Amino acid sequence: MVVILGTNFLSVYAAYEPPTREEQDIYNTLLEQFKKLDTPKKDVTDVITTFQKPLIITFPCNSNDTNNQVVTIVKTRLAKFDQSVVHQDLVTGGTYTWQCVATTQQGKITIDCNNEIRLNPNIILNGTGIDPNVHQVENLVILYHELLHGQLMIDAIKSSPVWRQEVCNKSPDESVDYSFADTDHKIINPLQTQFASELIEKKGGKMIAKEVKPEETQNGEFTIKVISLTDYLQFERGVKITLRGNNINNTSFSSGSNDVYLAGNLVNKTKSGMAWFYLFSKQQQTTTNISIPAWTKRIAGLWSAGNVSDNDFYGIISYLIEQNIIVTNSNEHSGIIPHWFKKNAQWWYGGEIDDQTFVNSAQYLISSKIIS
Repeated sequence: MVVILGTNFLSVYAAYEPPTREEQDIYNTLLEQFKKLDTPKKDVTDVITTFQKPLIITFPCNSNDTNNQVVTIVKTRLAKFDQSVVHQDLVTGGTYTWQCVATTQQGKITIDCNNEIRLNPNIILNGTGIDPNVHQVENLVILYHELLHGQLMIDAIKSSPVWRQEVCNKSPDESVDYSFADTDHKIINPLQTQFASELIEKKGGKMIAKEVKPEETQNGEFTIKVISLTDYLQFERGVKITLRGNNINNTSFSSGSNDVYLAGNLVNKTKSGMAWFYLFSKQQQTTTNISIPAWTKRIAGLWSAGNVSDNDFYGIISYLIEQNIIVTNSNEHSGIIPHWFKKNAQWWYGGEIDDQTFVNSAQYLISSKIIS
């Protein structure tokens, strides 16, 4: 399965659907984590503030322009994810939609933007079963990617002479130019790649990005070298590679000597594909055999169905800590357990995920300080 970390669709008007409680919890959790990061990244403060209050940008036009003043009002809200954007071979992590209405009165043009961000809960909750280390990073990348679609357009509104001149000479029947939001990801891809690479390295891994250009393929089919293990001595005992891609499909890995290759084909043969590889030492990724008694699953099942309280569920957390299965520096457990985590507990109780996967997700709540 190929997963697109983020994408956006512009100038699409539809009835607003508020997010589910699960989606709101996901957004709140990711935003809190994102704000705490000290990883170098582009400042996206402007677009984040538009969730709380409108960002108003006003500037005068030149005397010989069609309009004499432009006022842009930018607001953003979280909306329910649209499952219709999920296709068989491409899965979208999120979207950011620019939705502006421009009106002109006596030489003053007002552009009122009511933008929407959507996050795919299936991807955020690891519906694709990706490695937990990579999953935590990708969730933050998804949010960063969508915020960039908002911030880059705001940057143009605030300071681009080209955009400002176009708007100052805009006639009432002309549409607003949204190209600065970077729908082709020419700016965003390098920014998100650097951001993800920094986060992966903090987890002891390595990230490699590869572009597959149409002219480098045979009618869309390609084989590229991912790495030479001799260049990455930290993986001399073996490497586990996780692939994420955009516009690539039917992928398979192969190896020869110390080299690792990826074969596949471009979905759209006229556009480049992007492949992101996450590398971790196999030794580092070894799963520990753990033994969890049946009563913990039973309580988790009751909790996911709303039949026991959060305090009862904290009993499971306490037990896992006492058995050194989960690591924490705190002996007291508090905080609001996200609504979305109940689905993990339900899956665990129903046997859809194994003990280690559930423990990893519970450890994530502790390590991320969502609960303490």
